[in-house]
Amino acid sequence: MEIDSGCKVIFSNTVHIVANGGIMFPMNSTTIPEETRLVLRAQINKAFTPSAPINGPDLFAGRTREIDRVVQAIFQRGQHAIIFGERGVGKTSLANIIYDLLVLSGQHAFQVAKYTCGAGADFAGIWRAIFKQLKITRHNQKQLTLDALLPDSVGSEDIRETFQSADSPSIIVIDEVDRIAATETAVLLADTVKTLSDNSVNATLVLVGVADSVDQLISEHQSIERALIQIHMPRMSEDELSQIVDKGLATTQITISDSLKQRIANLSQGLPSCTHLLARHAALAAVDRSSFAIGEQDLSQSIREAVMNQQQTIINAYEKATHSPRENLYKQVLLACALAQTNELGYFSAVDVRIPMRTITGKEYEIPAFSQHLNDFCEDARGPILQKKGERRRFRFRFINPLIEQFVVLKGLADGMISEEQISWSASNAT
Repeated sequence: MEIDSGCKVIFSNTVHIVANGGIMFPMNSTTIPEETRLVLRAQINKAFTPSAPINGPDLFAGRTREIDRVVQAIFQRGQHAIIFGERGVGKTSLANIIYDLLVLSGQHAFQVAKYTCGAGADFAGIWRAIFKQLKITRHNQKQLTLDALLPDSVGSEDIRETFQSADSPSIIVIDEVDRIAATETAVLLADTVKTLSDNSVNATLVLVGVADSVDQLISEHQSIERALIQIHMPRMSEDELSQIVDKGLATTQITISDSLKQRIANLSQGLPSCTHLLARHAALAAVDRSSFAIGEQDLSQSIREAVMNQQQTIINAYEKATHSPRENLYKQVLLACALAQTNELGYFSAVDVRIPMRTITGKEYEIPAFSQHLNDFCEDARGPILQKKGERRRFRFRFINPLIEQFVVLKGLADGMISEEQISWSASNAT
């Protein structure tokens, strides 16, 4: 294989023209040459990234309202944003493309920095890492990074003064703020939001975390509520998930019917990572059988591949939650939890499990028949795979890791515990 400067890819003395990142192939081709297959597989793997956030606008789909609200915060002095929602709904992907979207709209003046918090994150360490990414030009035209301006002991006023020394406005993305374990760090971060807002500093903080992050920050400083635009990221709609498939496949010459695309969106349960996973394996399966069109068999193969090639930690968590030497309902209850109707933060109640349980087993189960299973999933013996919140008789549950939730659904399909039609019926009849 060779690629010349005229954007031609030459395979076995046959010329295939590259256009818009894809490759034009003869329509009467019945076998994809091995060299072409390698190119297609590379394109598919680049387009669909179930294990990593999107880091460019070309493959980002949907979220128009959320994007508008982030941009609103950036262009209003004194306003900052917090993006929150369930894990796995695309919060980090949105944060990753903010600057690119501004550039596309003609706004080039911003400096951007990003920091991802860990459990041991401390206030000074966060800001030193951020300011290392931002530059300032001194009168002698020498460039420095802003961390050089920080004192040894760092407080919110030091952050304000450092930003006011900057040459240009800044966008600061602080991801996974929910992982901050030290109360002192959370208090100082809330203080910083307040200080930057009160002084109309030309910098916008975009904080990213789960829903509890909002409560934590505001509890540390009630008055910052007016300074934060709170942007909830719900699970994606089926139309938005379909856009993910369309955008990904547009970078290749692989096609898919509307009905199969709809099925991928339905199976994804609102989680973009699942859409990436299923679309990726389906497209690869089509290429493996020398087809440029994803077919029914490719989607079936995709489900099997998604289950077989899952991370071992996910498989281990599933086995721990459901294994028993005696016949039990743990697999059925866990699958019913994954199919249960949830609120906007991903929580479901015991009553929400009843309809999917009936769909899976063909039997009517009252709550006492599976309430202990729900509790067990929240304990170390079988998890914890679920998080429990609330008071007795009013508990609500959600999956700690959405990747386990998607695995449970796909494994249920692969094992014949439920069909796609039953998944759709259960969702449409949930109350």
